[in-house]
Amino acid sequence: MALWRRSRLTDYRIDTPDLGDRSGALFLGRVVRVDSGMGSAFVAFDQSSSGEAETGLLPLRRGEKRVEGERLLVQVALDRRGDKSARLTAAAILEGRYVDLLSKESGVHMTGATLEPETARALRASLRGLVADSSIGLRLTSRASGAPAESIVKEASGLLAGWQRVMAAFDQAASPACLQAPANAVLSFLREIPGGEAIIVVADNRTLARRIENELVEASVGDMPTIEVLPRREWLPMATELDEAVRAALDPRVRLSDGGWLLFEPGETLTAIDVNSGTASNRRASATRADLRLKLNLQAVETIAWQLRLRAIGGLVVIDFVDMESSADRDRVVKALRGACADDPARIRVLPMSDLGLVQMTRQRRGAPLAELFFGACEACESTGRLAKRRPIGDGSL
Repeated sequence: MALWRRSRLTDYRIDTPDLGDRSGALFLGRVVRVDSGMGSAFVAFDQSSSGEAETGLLPLRRGEKRVEGERLLVQVALDRRGDKSARLTAAAILEGRYVDLLSKESGVHMTGATLEPETARALRASLRGLVADSSIGLRLTSRASGAPAESIVKEASGLLAGWQRVMAAFDQAASPACLQAPANAVLSFLREIPGGEAIIVVADNRTLARRIENELVEASVGDMPTIEVLPRREWLPMATELDEAVRAALDPRVRLSDGGWLLFEPGETLTAIDVNSGTASNRRASATRADLRLKLNLQAVETIAWQLRLRAIGGLVVIDFVDMESSADRDRVVKALRGACADDPARIRVLPMSDLGLVQMTRQRRGAPLAELFFGACEACESTGRLAKRRPIGDGSL
C-alpha cells in the first residue's frame, strides 16, 4: 500500500500476516513479574508462534504499583524486534485522524489544532458532552485544523464506541487475549493526512475496494475518502513509477539537486545520516563557502524529513551535517529540520546542533523499517554485514 502525496511517494507498507506489526493493539494481560530495580513489570499479553505466553516490558511510572497475577489492559507501544521484547503501556491511546482518545486523562484538550475561536468554543462544548460522564479524555490532533467540526465529533463518537467495546471485551476475556487489533495500513494512512485534503483510495479489484470501505465504515472515520477501482495499467502515478520510488528508497544514497548527497546507515542502536557536499562545492563560484554549506544543509533538511518517514526509520538518529562555523547558521538548520518534520505523524524530538555539526534526534517507531520488508538476514555473513575473505589458521569452518 503506497501513500502518494505532494507528487511523491510518502509512505509504503506491506500488510500481510507474516509482516504484521502489533503497535497500537490492545490486550488483556497479566503481570508475571515485577522488577523494582528496573522500575518495570513483565506482562504476559499474547501467545508466541510456539503457543507459549509472550511477555512484554511495562515501564512503571513513579509511585505506580503492580503485583504479580494482576489483570490489566495494556497497549503495544513498540512491537517485538529481534531479541528485544515488546514494550507495553497501560495508558492506552486510541488514535484518530482528528482526535485521540486518552484512557488515563480526562477532559478535552484542544491545543493540538488551530481553530477559529467561535468554532473552537462550539467544538469544545460538543466534545465535553461526549465525555462528561466518563474518566477518559479527548485530544485534538494538528490534522483537525482543516476539518469540519461535524467530522471531528463523528470521529470522537466512533472512538468512544470503540473504547466501550474494548472494555466489554476486557471484562469477559481470559488473559492473555487481543481486545482490539492494530489499524490496517489504509486506516493508518488515512489518519496521517491533514484535514481538508482530498483523498482518493485506488484499488485494483472490487473485492479489495469493498473490504476497504467496510473497514473504514466500521472504524467510524470522520470523513470517508473516495474509493475507486482501476486496473494497474491506468494508475496515476503508474505502478512502474511506484516501484521505482520504492527501489530508490531502499538505496542508502540519496542525491540532492545541487550535487550533494545523503548516506543512510541504519544500525542496531541508531541510524546515522551523513550529508556530503559532492559536486555542490564546485557551483556558484561567486558564493562564499559558508553560503554554499548553509544552502546544502538546508536542502538536505527537506530530504531527510521526507526520507525518515518513507523509510520508516525510528529510534535514535544522528545527522552529520556539513560543517558550519556560524552558530546562527547552525541554529537556522536545526529550526528548518524541526519545521520540515512538523508534518510527520510520528513524535519527533530534535536537539541543538553540536560544534561538530552533529544533530541528535529521535523519531517514534511506527512499524517495521522499509528495508526490513524487503531484505532478510544474510546466511553467508550470519547477519554481521561482512563477508569473510580468508580462512583463519586452524579453522576449517569457512
